[in-house]
Amino acid sequence: MTKPAYIRLWYASVAAVSVAILVVTALVLIYIMPEGSDIAGTVEFYEKYNTLLRVVSAGLALMFVLGGVWSAAFIGTLWAADTSRNRVYTWSAIFSEILVLGLFFAESGIFAATVLLSGNSPDSIIHALHIVALASAALLGPVWVPFALAALLISRRSGLFPRWFNRLCVAVILVDICTITGVFTLSGPLNGENGMIGAFAGVLCPVLWVAGTVAWEFVDWARDRASSIAAAAPEIASGTYLSAPVSEVVANG
Repeated sequence: MTKPAYIRLWYASVAAVSVAILVVTALVLIYIMPEGSDIAGTVEFYEKYNTLLRVVSAGLALMFVLGGVWSAAFIGTLWAADTSRNRVYTWSAIFSEILVLGLFFAESGIFAATVLLSGNSPDSIIHALHIVALASAALLGPVWVPFALAALLISRRSGLFPRWFNRLCVAVILVDICTITGVFTLSGPLNGENGMIGAFAGVLCPVLWVAGTVAWEFVDWARDRASSIAAAAPEIASGTYLSAPVSEVVANG
């Protein structure tokens, strides 16, 4: 996995999956999601896809568990590389991530409640809860800016990430800012419900970030693993490792 050809193949695979997710998202926004001002369409959406939406609600719980562990691990990486005074960059990232996860958790709870109330509450209630959840989601982008900015500044000072990842941080910051348009309108491309700027930016940002960090982390792990094996067992290169006793092989790693 440390060979350049394998790394390029891995990056290409991650990019392909990301593009597929974004294409599906765009199609959903264009053909399925109702506009924010469409009360009847919103009610119909929750009634038509209620079973699927319940599965999504349950899946969000698992995503929070995985996301919390992954965020903590990534912040640990930033902490180790942060050379700023009192690690102010990492602390900014920590508080930014706490706010994002807390806000996203609240939105997920509102979304789950909306799904459960579908068919059991007035149309105006379903529509209002739908707007509350997605308008709140529009705030996630700006709240996440300090996290991406901290990663960029730490990397530029310490050389933690490759150049392409630094550019990714800049792109994520710009996309994050675009999500705020969702609080200004319920219709058109800027709305946060199905707008191709307001709503799509809210999906584009996490997809870019997660794809980029997972791609980098796996390659970084593979390189560290290869270096550790080479340092702990140099006899592998000469072939003597294969003839060593089993107990010695296990002890060496």
